[in-house]
Amino acid sequence: MKKRLTTRFKPRNLLFGLAIMLFCVTSAEAQSTQITGNVTDQLNEVLIGANIVVKGTTNGVVSDFDGNYTLKANKGDVLVVSYTGFTTKEVTIGDNTTINVQLSESAEALEEVVLIGYGSRKKTDVVTAVSTVDNDFLDQQPSADATRALQGSASGVTVVASARPGQQAQVRIRGLGSINGNNPLYIIDGSIGGSIPPPDQIKTIQVLKDASSTAIYGSRGANGVILVTTKSGRKNQKAKLQLNVKTGVGKSNAKMDLVTDPNLIGQMIWLEQTNDGITPNHAHFQFDPNDIMATRVNDYLFPNGASNGDPSTDPSLYEERNYPITRTNQNGTDWLEEMYDSTAMLQEYGLSVTGGSEKTTYALNASFFDEEGVFKYNSFNRYAFRSNIDSEITDWLTIGQRLGATFTESKGNTIGFNAIAETSPLIPLYDEGGNYAGGIVGGNLNDGPNPVGSNFRNRRDLRKTLNLTGNFYMQIEPLKDLKFKSLFGYNMNWFSNHDPRFGDPENTNGSFANTLSETRNNRLTWNFSNTLTYAKTFSEVHNLDILLGMESYKSSFDEIQAGRAGYISTNPDFYYLTAGADGITNDSNASAGSLFSLFSRLYYSYDNKYMIEGTVRRDASSIFTSDKRVGYFPAVSAGWVVSRENFMEGTSGWLNQLKFRVGWGQSGNDQIGSSSNIYSTYGSGLGNSYYGLGGNDNTIALGYQSIAYGNPDAVWETTESTNFGLDATIVGGLNLSVDVWRKKTSDMLFPIELPAVVGQAQYPAVNIGTMDNNGVDIELNYNGSVGADFTYSIGANISTYKNEVTQLSGGENDFVTGRSERGQTYTRAENGHSFPEFYGYVVEGIFQTQPEADAHATNGTYNQPGNLKIKDISGPDGVPDGEITPDDRTSIGNPHPDFTAGLNIGMQYKNFDLTAIWYASVGNDLINYYNRFTRYGLFQGPKASDRLYKSWGSPYLENNEDAVLPKASSTTSFEQNTNSDMVEDGTFLRLKSLQIGYNLPSNVLDKIGVSNMRIYLMGTNLITLFDDYSGLDVEVFPAFDANNQNSEINKGFDFGTWPQPKQFVLGLNISL
Repeated sequence: MKKRLTTRFKPRNLLFGLAIMLFCVTSAEAQSTQITGNVTDQLNEVLIGANIVVKGTTNGVVSDFDGNYTLKANKGDVLVVSYTGFTTKEVTIGDNTTINVQLSESAEALEEVVLIGYGSRKKTDVVTAVSTVDNDFLDQQPSADATRALQGSASGVTVVASARPGQQAQVRIRGLGSINGNNPLYIIDGSIGGSIPPPDQIKTIQVLKDASSTAIYGSRGANGVILVTTKSGRKNQKAKLQLNVKTGVGKSNAKMDLVTDPNLIGQMIWLEQTNDGITPNHAHFQFDPNDIMATRVNDYLFPNGASNGDPSTDPSLYEERNYPITRTNQNGTDWLEEMYDSTAMLQEYGLSVTGGSEKTTYALNASFFDEEGVFKYNSFNRYAFRSNIDSEITDWLTIGQRLGATFTESKGNTIGFNAIAETSPLIPLYDEGGNYAGGIVGGNLNDGPNPVGSNFRNRRDLRKTLNLTGNFYMQIEPLKDLKFKSLFGYNMNWFSNHDPRFGDPENTNGSFANTLSETRNNRLTWNFSNTLTYAKTFSEVHNLDILLGMESYKSSFDEIQAGRAGYISTNPDFYYLTAGADGITNDSNASAGSLFSLFSRLYYSYDNKYMIEGTVRRDASSIFTSDKRVGYFPAVSAGWVVSRENFMEGTSGWLNQLKFRVGWGQSGNDQIGSSSNIYSTYGSGLGNSYYGLGGNDNTIALGYQSIAYGNPDAVWETTESTNFGLDATIVGGLNLSVDVWRKKTSDMLFPIELPAVVGQAQYPAVNIGTMDNNGVDIELNYNGSVGADFTYSIGANISTYKNEVTQLSGGENDFVTGRSERGQTYTRAENGHSFPEFYGYVVEGIFQTQPEADAHATNGTYNQPGNLKIKDISGPDGVPDGEITPDDRTSIGNPHPDFTAGLNIGMQYKNFDLTAIWYASVGNDLINYYNRFTRYGLFQGPKASDRLYKSWGSPYLENNEDAVLPKASSTTSFEQNTNSDMVEDGTFLRLKSLQIGYNLPSNVLDKIGVSNMRIYLMGTNLITLFDDYSGLDVEVFPAFDANNQNSEINKGFDFGTWPQPKQFVLGLNISL
């Protein structure tokens, strides 16, 4: 009999089983603990969406919008905390139930990404010459101009900063590549040109230096490219509010070695006239012809020779123009000191909000900057706003925008350096009637305006600028590894200048009319680019990156100007064009240009070891005629990471990376001053209108004149560049980069001067020659630490270059000269010489005796004891001819430095930090134009002390052979010709910035409810060493040319550089 086993369902069995399960769960629950905490980055910024998982389980959570998390786990469990772009961290649970985790960015995320033109690439994969300046350097300059941060921080970049409030620094990359235009191309978030954003809006500035990196920009890349990237938000970041406040004061104590004491000035006049064989005589001095020390200045300048108590000085007789009673300033007026503003205030306020969700990031910034100039009645202020938004609409579509708006106001007109140098220290600031005193006060005093009065009257010169710049973009990823990006960038700029001028009654040659000039212009540029990028890695070792693109660019400019005179009041409320009845002038002009481009780039690397890249761009420009407007600009570069080779395995203990780079390319330059260079233009106006040729017609006939001469034969200016580079990273934090480069510019465009017979028309730009540049750039950076609390960084760079004009206009002896002042030019460009060089007579010394003077090459009647001995170099036949003539002029100095260098030092100890930035220029020459006034007999302004104490024949000089200046004379003028005695050494080493800061500790921050707070004190231009220059500042800002443009041919010629002020700034940064 078979038995069957039967299992029956019994309710009590189910209840018993459930009880057992509930007991187990309860026991497990009793052993689990609730863990809470916060996840942040190394800057204590919360990380939204960080993953916190118990290791080996699926038990996990995500940090919330405040970075907080809560989960249950057991003691001894391990929490695994991860976040994209950060190094994963594991924490073992102990007795503490609150576990805060701080993550650090991963090595891959920290690896520097470099912009390369229409794209980006890891720095280790870059095969071109690129320098990067981040916002840490931008924070070191209390300036409205972000480009100043490039000075001393990027090799191969020369920056000359202007002390004039609001004026942008002059930036040059790898020397001077052209006679005409040397400005680099600025790209701001993909938009071409425009107003450079304020420093607090910028994330990085990257400088593309060689043609293999700039050829992708074609006709505008020859002078280098500067890529400006503004700050953006971060995904999964709660809103971060940051407030930045700066306030400070600037002061310049720069002086020239001038004599302002009236009696010493009288002694100079005594010395001049005695040397000339004249019995000393002057309307404002009393002389003893036998005793220079007996010289005394009169009590009054007007009436001439009047003494205290003289009835002619009765105040009731005063009339501003006809009888301006004026006392002599017995202490002497230091006109430069009178021009300085004792407290040039600076203030800046910035507010930013950044953040983002999983799909959208944003960054908003608003700021206000206000700065007074070191000279009175000059100021600049700026209001700036920026909005950057990026949004992932879908997995394959991203859109974004960059919008910047800037409004600036500049007040005050150009400082009158001529007036300072020409105005006698005898003249007081005010006459006895309380009005500005000037040259009208008496004989033998110059008839210029009062320098302080001139600036005071020009203080209402108001220049306003509104700039809108930005772009909108769309990026589509239709397939994996394939991206299409379309970007529309724009730059709109509106400028207005309201310039009322008031008469200067103290100036005998001045204008007594009150006038008004109004200028309005607007400039619009836009660029529309479309790029297709394919980037893929095959078999883990083959990396391919292909770019195809097109770009359209257009610019337009319109300007109108009007002037009026005859205003009866100096009240600015009445200065409108309709209120002026006289001196009617009207003018207008317009221009436009366009560019259409196609470009491509191919990059390939094998195993991140061997790299090659090629680019080509085709530009078609409206600046040139139809048969010459197309230009092609190719480039190729390669890299070899030697440290990845098997034979380098033995170096892994001390060498992280060693890479060699080589590149060649061509880029262009179309900076020829006018988009209508190919056309000749004409204009008319009442100012060029005359009666009929018969002489009997009283009807005004409009006359026509040439405005500009065109050159339809102009072609592209092309720069060919070769670069050899080395990058090395040493274990322990040492980074080295070396570049040796050469570039050759051909078909240089330059507005050549035409014969006077053609009139005053604008000169056309003509292809006139070639120029070579070569140099070396070296960058060295090191990061280290001492113990756990002290870290430091040292960055050094040094650059050198040489240039030479190898052809000019096809003629062997052709040349181009710089600015002409009072019949003299100072700089010149010619074949076989640097562009530019100082040009003039060579001084061999000072004649000591008449026989010595007679034995020298003849120079009219000038060869006399005490006068300059001029070297006989050349005659009409190119050899010395025994006569001093203009043919004896030659190169007498070089404004290019032997090298420039920067040293940047950063230190941090616990919550304290210190940063110092040094900059040096070595071996460059300068010419101080105002030495013509102060060292020689030109005008009656203040004179150099050497003219009294160290000139040949001075009674203060024991031995004439020790004289540093020729004899003082009121009649000789040959020494005012440009000569080698005018050339000075421009070497200097300057502490550009020193900053000391303190970060409040976290326990204090928690009490006041902020995440970060830093207080700092900054000083600029605190120390200048090795400076022997006679001018106000050894950092000479380029002189303007005749068209009021900064011209390279005037490099090193000091025509009135504003001195760099010492600034002391207190700052506060707060983050919420």
